[in-house]
Amino acid sequence: MTASTPIVDVTGEEPVRYKGRVPARSVVIPGTRPREFPAGTYHIPCALIIGQRSAATDEKVSLNDALRDHDVAV
Repeated sequence: MTASTPIVDVTGEEPVRYKGRVPARSVVIPGTRPREFPAGTYHIPCALIIGQRSAATDEKVSLNDALRDHDVAV
C-alpha cells in the first residue's frame, strides 16, 4: 500500500479512518472502498484494520525472529 492509501479500522460500530500510519498491533488486510467520480462510482484500494494482534501472536513472532537471527532450521 502506498502512503496515500486510506487505512480504515472496521472493528467498531463506525469506521475510523487513519492517514499515513497504521496503529500499533493492528491486523491489516487489503480491501476496497467505493468512491464517487464524475464518470461513476469505483472501488479504490484501502487497508482494512480487522483486529489487534494478541500477546500469543507476539510471542510466536519473536520466536520466529530469534530462530531466523541465529539461522536455526525448524
